Amino acid sequence: MFIYDWQKRPMSSFVVIILCIIIVASPTITSVLASPPLPTTNLSIQPITSSVLISAQEEENNSSTTFKITDQIKRLINALVDKNKTNAAIAIGSIDLNGTQFYGHGKISNTNTTTVDQNTIFAIGSITKVFTTTLLADMVNQGLIKLNDPIERYLPSNIKLPQYRGQKITIEDLATHTSGLPNFPSNYCPSFDPTATAFQHSIQYRTNLMNCTKNYTFDNFYQALSNTTLSREPGSKFEYSNFGIGLLGHILTLKSNMSSYDELLSTRILDVLDMNSTSIGLSDAQKSRLAIGHFNGGQELPTWNASNPMAPGPGLHSSVSDMLKFLSANMGLVKTKLGDAMQEAHLIRHSTNQLLPNNEPASFHTDSFNTDKLGFYVGLGWMIATNFGQEIVWHSGSTPDGYNAFMVFNPTKQKGIVILCSADTSNINISDIIFKQKNNLSSLIGNLLNE
Repeated sequence: MFIYDWQKRPMSSFVVIILCIIIVASPTITSVLASPPLPTTNLSIQPITSSVLISAQEEENNSSTTFKITDQIKRLINALVDKNKTNAAIAIGSIDLNGTQFYGHGKISNTNTTTVDQNTIFAIGSITKVFTTTLLADMVNQGLIKLNDPIERYLPSNIKLPQYRGQKITIEDLATHTSGLPNFPSNYCPSFDPTATAFQHSIQYRTNLMNCTKNYTFDNFYQALSNTTLSREPGSKFEYSNFGIGLLGHILTLKSNMSSYDELLSTRILDVLDMNSTSIGLSDAQKSRLAIGHFNGGQELPTWNASNPMAPGPGLHSSVSDMLKFLSANMGLVKTKLGDAMQEAHLIRHSTNQLLPNNEPASFHTDSFNTDKLGFYVGLGWMIATNFGQEIVWHSGSTPDGYNAFMVFNPTKQKGIVILCSADTSNINISDIIFKQKNNLSSLIGNLLNE
């Protein structure tokens, strides 16, 4: 996530509770259960490799389809946009053994009133990180890099690297957010302060920040690395770090001998999975399908592109269709040469000590679940929540130009969900991981994931 982040009981109870924690809707969500019937929807069900849409009536007649985005879920999703008056859009996709489903609500922009569909492009923020760590796992499998190698082995020798009492940062430390590097480089942007009230409420602050960060160079990046002092031993504590993942992406690019992170990502993942709507920079054709980000009462924001050094953390744009391809491969529903690397990226490697992205405490209020029995862990990039019998694998993301996103799958049930939104988390909070009260949307999606 960028700026904000920038995420013995029966399995059915466990999944519902986990999703209540990690998918947060508007606090007014319970007031919209009696909303008027929906207009004609954009729901489609299709095989993973097919672009042929099936009508809602055909869906009802398809007895093999049990994993459905229900009308109640659609009403609650609609309410997130309509009740908050954001002018934004939400797109949700689900995938299981029967194929994919999609539902979208909202328009691409104020000037392009086309309703979003599965090919509409959104920024996905820190979900980018699991693409970077998948690249890492794949390169480890090919013998190009080792997880326990110190990072100095892969960086120019003239770069001064931080250590703690002789202990060096390793590649795995970067991938598990245990390097000891701060969330952002100290010189990232002179005006950057993610805790400032202005960040939440001022479009001018956002615009200034985006203009400033796009000029951040690798020389700046190396300077910040040389000036960083570690306060603890690398590998000893989880602390979410965009800085660390940016450095990891840079190391992988150098080791691959490719010209850029973009080329590395395209060659090793995007081309393999035919993810033609996923990229950091956008082509003119992709821009025509971009849902514009919104902030503060539906005001549109300019599109932000992450600077090259930081892009491996929050930089990607994608569509629901492409993200379901990525989920499908991660869940093993399609077999690819990335399969082994993806499975290894999901393995628990470090406890978060009950912390989530943005280093927020993992606690919430409920009388029905003992949080002491709930574990929060990190794999290679992926976040894992578990009751030590079953697990949910997930990541989320948000960006300063008014987007947030969430991706989750249940590896046991082989069911996954993607939610993309063109509204800032301060207006519609889907991906920002906040532990508050149980709400109807999270319960329904939890049931959907586990049915």
